[in-house]
This record gives sequence, structure tokens and C-alpha cells, in this order.
Amino acid sequence: MMAERLNGSLPENIGDIEVAVFDIDGTLSDDKSRVSDRTVAALRDLSDAGVHVVLASGRIAPAMRKLFVRMERDGFIIGCNGAITVHTDHDDVIGSHPVDDDMYGSVIEFGRDENLETVIFGVHDLFTEDDGNARVLLQGPNEGLVPILTDLETLERENRLKVMYYVDPDRTDGVVDRLRDRFPSTVQTLPEFYELTHAEVDKWTGLQPILEELGASPSTTLGVGDSENDLSWLPNVGISVAMGNAYPSVKDACDYEIGNNDDDAVADLASRWAAHLG
Repeated sequence: MMAERLNGSLPENIGDIEVAVFDIDGTLSDDKSRVSDRTVAALRDLSDAGVHVVLASGRIAPAMRKLFVRMERDGFIIGCNGAITVHTDHDDVIGSHPVDDDMYGSVIEFGRDENLETVIFGVHDLFTEDDGNARVLLQGPNEGLVPILTDLETLERENRLKVMYYVDPDRTDGVVDRLRDRFPSTVQTLPEFYELTHAEVDKWTGLQPILEELGASPSTTLGVGDSENDLSWLPNVGISVAMGNAYPSVKDACDYEIGNNDDDAVADLASRWAAHLG
């Protein structure tokens, strides 16, 4: 399927949409992990026009909540690639799916055997055994939150929401192939980051309790994304939109395409939509 380019227009069935789901990194944020004031204002306008705004990301939930604080509105968060779902009003957790014990032991073992920096995303914090590149790079997307240095085997199950491996882009020994062979549900979210959650968890499963609580359906939902972790849900919603900077596989799976994240393309779309709703 070839995504249709939205050049200053809106999808014909935009009036049917009740819920808008936005990925963050590579979608709302620029390449330096910053979400502009213009984008925040456009999301606020969309919320005020009656559309339920949902943020869906691999980020940790508290970092995502800060976007709603900037919007001065409440909404829903799908964090850690679907492993946790939160309503920002009183931070109510309406869905949580930690990695099971057997899988968790395997991913820790794999990271150690392959000499990979491994980061675990918990409910409120990030954890790692390695004081390396990942610990620095993750501070931007996660609003300055620094991963805590600890023995990963000691983490309580509730804090084992997502596993992230840092793979040096210059590494050419086939580690990515071995990773995907060992854990087929692995998704690449940035050139150097590979992530996995519970085998039956993704952003699509994270969206289900939100739609149930709102009494909405996938057909009345619009989604915007750019990366492999968006392929589980974008094809299932009523209107799917790929960023201009999205992976080719994401563009192939979507109905429409807009501009790039560095050009505030989502702000343009949300502003036009809010104005259309009056």
C-alpha cells in the first residue's frame, strides 16, 4: 500500500475520529528528542476541540507525563512500548505487563554474553549495570532521567517492563541477527537501540484498555508514528499516518504520510484538525 501524502489537507473521514494516538520520538520530537512549544500548543488545541489525546512511546511513563504537564491537560499514556498504560489524572495505572521471569533471565544472560549495554525500564525509573553510552543517550528522551546503576537480577518483577539493548552502530559481528533470532519480537527504535517487552505486549495491547475506558473503537482512532514499534498498531486504526522520516515499512503500512519530525509536521496536522473542528 502506498501512503497518500497529506499536503496541507486532512483525511476525508477525519470527522469520525474520537481518539488521536501519537508516538513521541521521531514523531512529536525532533532528532534531538525535543518537543516544540508549537507542537504542545497544537495538541492542547486538539484536546480542547474534543479529541482524546494519547501518547504512545517506548519512553518511561513519568517522562511522557511531562508532555501533558506542558499541555496543562490530562490524557492517556502508553509507555514502554505498551507494557504500561496510565491515565495522567492521579496517575492511575490501567494496564501493566512486566516481562515474565523466564524471558527476563534470558535477556539478561544474552546481554552479558554479547557484551551489550542493557537497560531495564521500570514503572518510575531506568536501571542498568553499565555506565556507558546508553546511560548518556537515554537522558534526552527521558527528560533527564539517569538510569540507576544496579544488579539487574535483583529488580522486582513490576519494574521489568521493557528491555533495551544498546548496539554500537559500527559493530559488524552479526549480533543484531543473533538478537532477532533469539527474541523475534525485538524492534529497532533508533539506529543503536533494540527493544523488547513481554512477548504478547506491544503498543496495540497498550491501547486496548484506553479504548475500553473511553467507549471508543479502533475505527474511530487516528495514529501517527515512524518506527518498528508502531507497526503493531498503526494498521489496526481507522486512520494511520506515517511521518516523512518513518521507516519504509511504516510508510507501507499506513494510509497517509505527512512531513518530517524536524519540521513540526504533527503540529501542522493537529492545528488544521483542531481548526476544522471549530
